[in-house]
Amino acid sequence: MTKAEEKYSDIIHKTWPADPSIYRKHPKMPLQERAKIFAPFAALRGHSDRLREEAGRLLCSPRCELTEEESAALSEKLQQVKKGTEITVMYFESDSADDDTGYYVSLSGRVAELNTVSQTIRIDTGEIGEKGNIIQTIRFEDLFDVIRISASPSLH
Repeated sequence: MTKAEEKYSDIIHKTWPADPSIYRKHPKMPLQERAKIFAPFAALRGHSDRLREEAGRLLCSPRCELTEEESAALSEKLQQVKKGTEITVMYFESDSADDDTGYYVSLSGRVAELNTVSQTIRIDTGEIGEKGNIIQTIRFEDLFDVIRISASPSLH
């Protein structure tokens, strides 16, 4: 017998709850309420954005031009995208007024809008800011790749 088994020998083989009347005093918490306890939160608001900015300054690179084949493949992937689709994209974010230097960012979220007229895609990141959900707008010309596309089980 191990040390732990010796220590807890009086309770180790009992079923839970040992006394069914315990639920009268302390009823079970509904699953939805329990889920809230474990929900992620941002302890340091804006910290991830700041880290991304700093990493971008260190990893600044020139903009890569896509070949015709890569552009065609990207266009095909964009044709599969609809509002509400879960997506992961890689896009170029310029570091200054000069659009030729910056860094590549990977972003995941749900497509809020795909506008072929203005050549933009708006992605709801699922993060909440001061004014509500954070929605990132990306120009098609800044898109480098669509890494993942998966249909969403339910739309808001």
